[in-house]
This record gives sequence, structure tokens and C-alpha cells, in this order.
Amino acid sequence: MLRKIAIRALLTACVFVSFVSQSLLGQGVARQEYTGLDKYLEQGRPDASSFVGVRAAEFLTIPVGARGIALGSAYSAVADDISSIWWNPAGLGFLEKREVMLTVVDYTLDLTYSYVAGASPIGDGQVVIGGFFGYLNIPDMEITTITSPNGTGRTFNAYDFQMGGSLAYNLSDRFTAGLNMKYVHQDMFSNIAGNAFAIDAGGIYHTEVADHEVKFAFSIQNLGTNITMRGPNLIYDVGPEDLGGNIPDGYGDYSTDPTAISKRAGRQVYRATHTYRLPTVVKLAVAYNLLTSESTNWLASAELWRPSNVPISYSTGTELNYHFTPFLTGALRAGWMIQTDEYTVKQDQFGYAYLGDDPTFRGISVGGGIQQVYGGRHWDFSYAYRNMGRLNANNYFTLSVGF
Repeated sequence: MLRKIAIRALLTACVFVSFVSQSLLGQGVARQEYTGLDKYLEQGRPDASSFVGVRAAEFLTIPVGARGIALGSAYSAVADDISSIWWNPAGLGFLEKREVMLTVVDYTLDLTYSYVAGASPIGDGQVVIGGFFGYLNIPDMEITTITSPNGTGRTFNAYDFQMGGSLAYNLSDRFTAGLNMKYVHQDMFSNIAGNAFAIDAGGIYHTEVADHEVKFAFSIQNLGTNITMRGPNLIYDVGPEDLGGNIPDGYGDYSTDPTAISKRAGRQVYRATHTYRLPTVVKLAVAYNLLTSESTNWLASAELWRPSNVPISYSTGTELNYHFTPFLTGALRAGWMIQTDEYTVKQDQFGYAYLGDDPTFRGISVGGGIQQVYGGRHWDFSYAYRNMGRLNANNYFTLSVGF
């Protein structure tokens, strides 16, 4: 019996690997074929460096939910609560009651990202629907130019947001699938803005190996249309065309000179802008319960990320849950997301020193949470700390309620 279960789990993993591999080849990222503005930078890109900054709406990569972040972002297979709506919408299929969530991210460079979501099982619980809204608040920034690198004395503001709906469906008692459809908007510098539509999709298969639960998962995030920025600040005036100096007498006055060439009126045009692609990522994950008892549950998870704008990343995490009483549960979490797109030396190849902290331990995260059941509702508060290397650290706070 155990052999059959192990074979079934192995076959399932192979199917997931095949699915993800085809997606990667379709994007070109498996062959390091970065696209979009990357084609202008290829000759100057050192090996293993990223293309951060040449994707639109990179705020979509800010993770949501302190639990998953504390696990080193190795959460796509663990996902079984409302925060699944960001990590892997298939995880919503495990919800047994309505849940709402608020996450506030104290992000780098004084940015604040707020994300609210809710989901509810419908019918007999086979289907779960939900919705979400995320808003990135960007404080006023000083305008700099080539001639005024320290600032011109003027400022500009910007904001980004996403909103959408979710659907999860339990295809069987072993497999659940989920889908997000979302609208993405970026706005800066007096309504220079762009929009996109995107989807997230994923699946989770769970079974048992050696009497312990194991989950396999795949997901793809931010697969959608491109963004082209347009707005009133991109409009400029174009004067009359130069006719090469061959302008006859009586220019523009047909009453006195029927052979006059009409002067073309001034007009307004948009400055040309590039089209930017979204930061798409494909993920393959596994999670395993190492220890399960009446009061304790200890799990470990691992995940592979293949983003379209940075080299491959690896994540691993662990969580220890302890039930103090039937109504009070505590959790400790730790993880590490290993990213290979940043140098770990003190200076670059040209001898310039890097600013900020040593990035050697970038991606390490720790955190914990408390869940209290009261009045038929469960209240869950989680916190996570994540080392960001030269960008210092981020703090994440998440409050969710199930009712």
C-alpha cells in the first residue's frame, strides 16, 4: 500500500514538473531569453544579474501574508488560508468558512503596501469565491535630472494598485485548482498612467506518505497584458512643418495668391513610450508534515521560483504549531529565499563600493503567529521579518478573521 502511494505521489510530481517546464519554455525564461526592454541591455548584463526595473507593475511581486513570508516564501504548497489568494489561489479550496485578511507592509524606502482580501465557500464548500485589493502608497519624491542629480526642487507622486476576483474549485478530495483575474493600474507624475489585465492560476495535490500529509503545488502569477504609459504630461506641441524655405509671397492668403502653400497648423502629439511586460513568475513547490500529534504539527516546505525578470530563486521554510488549548494556537516560523541576482562582494567589477548591508543573508526570514478562537470566530495575527540585504529589512503584519 505504501509503495502504491509513493508511486502515485512520484507520478503526480512528474506531471507537475512537465506542466511547469512547458510554461517556462513558452515564456522563454528557461533559456534565459529575457524579453521586453531587456533586448537593449543584453550586451551590458553580467551573468546572473537581474532585469529588475524593466518590468511594469513590479509592486505585484511584493508578497502578502506574514505567514508565507516567514516561511521564506516557500508557501505555494502550504497555502490553506485566506493569504492563499496571493500565493496560490488553489489554496482557497481548503477554506471551510468565510475569511477576511488585512496585511500592511512596512516596505523599503518608506513605501507602504496595504492589501485586503476576503473569500467564502459557497454551496457545499466545493467552490470558494473571493476578492482582493492591493494599494502601494509612494511618498512624494524629488525630481532629478542629468544636470541636477541632487534634485530640481520639484517633487512628484505616484501610486499603484491591483484589484480582482478569485475562484477555487475542489476537483476531487485530493486536488484543488484556483484562478485570480485582476486589473492592474500604475499612476505617476500627474496622471501618466497605464493599465493591464492579468491572471494567477495554480493547483495543489495532497496525499500521504508514511502516514504524513504531503502536498505538491504549481502556480503562475501575473500572466497578462503589457502596460504602456500615457498621460497629459506626455503631450507636447509640434509647430508648423518646415517647407524648406520655398514659401511664395502671399503665404497662406488665397485671396491674393491662388498658388500659395497653406501653412500647416500647430498640433499636439504624445511622446512615444516603451511597452512594459508584467513580472510573471512560475512556481513549483512541495510541503511535508514532519510531525503530527494532537497538540503539535511541524512541517517543512521547499519551492522553486522561475521569474521572468530575475534568475531562478529557491525557497525553503519550516513552521512549528503548538495547540496550548483547543482555543489557542501559537506558531514559530523561519525560512530563506535564496536569490542569485545580487553580488555578495563589497564592490563591483569597476571598484565601486556597494551601499547598504551585506546581502549574504538576504532573504532570511523569521516570524510567528497567534490564533485565538472566540465566539465561533478565529482571529489570527501573524508577524514576519525579512532581510532584504542592501535594502535593509521589511516588516509584515497580517490580521485575518474566520467566521
